[in-house]
Amino acid sequence: MSTNIFFRRIVPIMGTLALAGLSRQTGGAAEPAGAAGAMNVTGALGPARAAGSGNELVVTTGRVERKWRWTGKGLVTVGLRDVTDGKEWITNAPAHACDWNLPGALADGSDGELVSQVVRTDDDDGFAGPHLEVISTIRYAAAKLEFQHVIWAYPDAPGLRTQLRVQALTGFDPKGGKLLADDQQRTAYGATLLTAGARTEYLPLDFSAANARRYWGYYNDPGNRHDQSKDMLEEKVVRGFPIYQPEAVSWASGEAVEYGDRGVAVVKESPKCVNQPAHLTGGFFSGPQGLSVTGWGLAPDEIVTNRFRECWASWTMVFAGGNDGLQLALKQFSRARYPVFPARDMFILANTWGPANPGGAQFTDEKFVLKEIPALADLGVDVLQIDDGWQKNGGGSGASVFLPKYRNGWKDIKAVADKAGVRLGLWVAIRNARVADLAQDLDELGFISWKADFDHLASRSDYEARTASYRQVLKHAWMKTQFTLCPEYDDPRYGWYFAQEYGSIYFQNLQEGLPAHLTMVPFQVLRQHWLMAKYFPADKLQVMLQNPKRTRQDLSDAWQHSHAYCFAMGLPFVPCFFQSAQYLDPDGRKELGELIRVYKNCREDIFTSLTFPVGDLPDNASWSGFQMVSQQRNGGHLLLFRELHNAQPRQEVQLKFLAGKTITLKNLETGEERRVRVPDNGNVGFEINQPAGYRLYSYTVN
Repeated sequence: MSTNIFFRRIVPIMGTLALAGLSRQTGGAAEPAGAAGAMNVTGALGPARAAGSGNELVVTTGRVERKWRWTGKGLVTVGLRDVTDGKEWITNAPAHACDWNLPGALADGSDGELVSQVVRTDDDDGFAGPHLEVISTIRYAAAKLEFQHVIWAYPDAPGLRTQLRVQALTGFDPKGGKLLADDQQRTAYGATLLTAGARTEYLPLDFSAANARRYWGYYNDPGNRHDQSKDMLEEKVVRGFPIYQPEAVSWASGEAVEYGDRGVAVVKESPKCVNQPAHLTGGFFSGPQGLSVTGWGLAPDEIVTNRFRECWASWTMVFAGGNDGLQLALKQFSRARYPVFPARDMFILANTWGPANPGGAQFTDEKFVLKEIPALADLGVDVLQIDDGWQKNGGGSGASVFLPKYRNGWKDIKAVADKAGVRLGLWVAIRNARVADLAQDLDELGFISWKADFDHLASRSDYEARTASYRQVLKHAWMKTQFTLCPEYDDPRYGWYFAQEYGSIYFQNLQEGLPAHLTMVPFQVLRQHWLMAKYFPADKLQVMLQNPKRTRQDLSDAWQHSHAYCFAMGLPFVPCFFQSAQYLDPDGRKELGELIRVYKNCREDIFTSLTFPVGDLPDNASWSGFQMVSQQRNGGHLLLFRELHNAQPRQEVQLKFLAGKTITLKNLETGEERRVRVPDNGNVGFEINQPAGYRLYSYTVN
């Protein structure tokens, strides 16, 4: 690995903040403080500021400010302010002496010692956006534990990231004191109730004031959630106040406390899914004492004496403007936490497993690959990913020795790919892979998009080992490789708000008809894409796009849709051509080639945009689509679909963030332009003459 790798990083796109001059700068460390506390630290990165004075620590991004108080037991939140208008969200006195706990070891009465505080600028070795990092080290002598409370403040972000790191002191007994790391079910008079385990985050919000709680999360095993009864998104709004008994929700990744059209949202940066809790991801507990978030992701017997180990982090954000404002705040914060890297992650990918029937290993044959590469290049596809079957040994979860099986290694395939201007990707059963083999493949091919399959992450050690290997490979060839993490099957893997810094997440196998339950049905695909775009960043989702003319007509109405319509469903995301260019008819090749050429003219603007679902939830009879809000200019893009069974050639679609503004719309395929003043309700009329039709527009705010 090059020793100067970090000096050659490509700067991520994240608004106006530049990485130039960023270094790890350490602010003043606090003197040992004992129970009284004595904080004396300052630091700044653009509008992000941290200041500790006396027993208070105040950290701001320039848009949101949070205040902690040292109590002698730990740091407890006493303020959360929207800087844009001064709105203070913490009006109650905290009910706890510390934002965190560990039942059986640390309680509100446990004395702590504030050992030190440091403030520094950092970017997590290039895997996160530039931020101000505040680290407070607290020692609990009686419990024989030492903590680091870590705050990441991204300049101009609508929220802050907090995380605990924990280390054992000599004599710590993980089995002593009946330590409660996980939430526990208990029964009482026939009822099953949830008791909170180890707390990671606490906000003394006022649940006696008029409010509603919105919970959301995404399911694991997306490949087996195709039909309309199995939406990827679970979302529930709970109304009624005050809250007298703890409202415990264990399935969600996020909670937004809505006071009218504004409020506070908390997201777990963890592998939690609605149907897969993964490793100690905890839950949300809202009640008279405020909002508590549990789930350390660290069992007592995983706390070691030789180093700090990380717990799952939390994002705390403020928002205004109703659900649109919530989505915007979440996507803005996610963009700071997980920057978008066009040079690394922006491409049209093809994958050899696409035409599987149902197996796809036959398409790793060298003759097929050598023929497929120029056919893809003719369409405008950027990367051919060779799926399971290219490696020397085994297949599926038992695959190993990830070096090429081909007679001349990579020589002949790379020569054809270089001539065609196509880069390569590879499938890998990631649990069995050696970093040295992956690095060798990278050295020989120059660029690889990896599909990381068949993972199983059951412990803190599993997560540490996997992320360490990803980082090692990525650093070996900085910006010349990335991973697409595969959440297929109901195993504990990555979830949807964790590990996005390594690439994107693979979404839903789609086949031509075998196996039958994976058959592509256009409205079901569009429906799931639409739901994913609500609370998940589109640039981090790799979507599979099938050949509608080869899809079984007894299992799908795909044959009634054009190639362009089906491919357009993936344009706001990372589009994966999950089919073979060799199997396209001439009309399909022409149709796709024209769309891809149009798309590539605006691709970087779309890829770096913040994407939102607009129109109605797809059901095969709706007008639906996506609005991509540009982060590069004052405007964006619209992608609209009139579904197969919709009888209305003209429809009003409510656009986001444009009410009262005048915009110029341009049909990117015809060049036709029109100027529109968006009314206060945001509704703008559009026409699509034929059902199963789409339109791709750019818009500019005048």
